[in-house]
Amino acid sequence: MRIISGAFKGRKIKAGHDFSIRPTTDRVKEFIFNVLQDFQQDKIVADIFSGSGNLGFEALSRAAKHVTFVEKHISSINVLKNNISSFALTASQYKIVHKTAEDFASQGHEEIELYFLDPPFIYPQLQGLIDSITKSPNFLIGNLMVVEHEVSNPILKDSRYYTILKQKKMSRSLISFIEKRAG
Repeated sequence: MRIISGAFKGRKIKAGHDFSIRPTTDRVKEFIFNVLQDFQQDKIVADIFSGSGNLGFEALSRAAKHVTFVEKHISSINVLKNNISSFALTASQYKIVHKTAEDFASQGHEEIELYFLDPPFIYPQLQGLIDSITKSPNFLIGNLMVVEHEVSNPILKDSRYYTILKQKKMSRSLISFIEKRAG
């Protein structure tokens, strides 16, 4: 894995040895950030199911203000910490939260403006997690959520909490761009 663009362009990201982790491919990451264009600039970002931090590092490389890396597995957090050291990030640029995605969603995340969710492909709680975040008063109009999920684990296209702005199938993945439903 590598950083595609921005200040860290070309830098490698180390991945762990846990084969249950499925890092976002460069092709998918390039699609996501092409759609986002400059949206992440000066934004506070959450990289939920961060693993090695692939999406969060790409956002920082492209001028995100801060990334909160949310990860429940200590082995992934150790890989993430090694990557943070190699990128020489300052404490003001990131925070690591050692929690499940559900615990993070149920607590304060009011400062987050852009959410990346890249759960394991087999993750039956995905719809509940998306609903929990999007119905929260902390998920504001103008915030955005990008979800990479298994094609066989689709999410609701019509929700009372959110609207899917764009969705694209890429191999086994569906990439969904979500915003809060107005009103």
